[in-house]
Amino acid sequence: MFRNLFKPDSFLMILLSRITDSIFLSLFWLLCCFPVLTVGTSFAALYDASYRTFRKGERNSWQRFFRTFRENWKAGILPTVVFLALFGLLGWGMIQLWNGAVGQQISWLMFAAVALVGILVMGVLSVLFPVLSRFENKFGALLKNTLLLSLANLPRTLCLGLINTLVLFLCVRFVVPVFILPCLAAVADSFLLEPMFRPYLPAEETEETAGEDQPEAEEKEEDAT
Repeated sequence: MFRNLFKPDSFLMILLSRITDSIFLSLFWLLCCFPVLTVGTSFAALYDASYRTFRKGERNSWQRFFRTFRENWKAGILPTVVFLALFGLLGWGMIQLWNGAVGQQISWLMFAAVALVGILVMGVLSVLFPVLSRFENKFGALLKNTLLLSLANLPRTLCLGLINTLVLFLCVRFVVPVFILPCLAAVADSFLLEPMFRPYLPAEETEETAGEDQPEAEEKEEDAT
């Protein structure tokens, strides 16, 4: 009985493998964010590796992460600048509004309304780098397609914003979750993002995504939008 627990395909070993993947992919993401201009590429690599490992059953998650990172680091610089600018403005604005609401300078209703807009912006940013990881786009087309996808799938975009805002809060507030939550958040995001991507994927990959988990083609597909 105990011998069966340590077989490669046993529940225990699969669970331990998934936990290990979550920790290391989150750590790789964190380390690759340190150069700052590679923040976006790190997000793209984390999403791609997490989706293919946890949803498609592929192995070699670490190699997948660094391969995606290597393929997209140049293309990710300009989107990262946009991401950091919007994220910085959003963060600064929310802090000012929170202080204003606490000091009764503005109403909590106004704060809630602006916070909803902030969550929407966070959702759009959450779409940006997964699009980079899955499709070939130039900078202008990447921003345009991200915005169109986000607005065309507004409920999903809002859910993405909620998930990633909560994960960001937990990671900043408690620190320890940063070693596992980024990967798990990427997996959760994939359940919302992949249906958004499906109409623009080749027919054979659409069939694989809709059916049982099978390894996907390794090459990125051209955007059909």
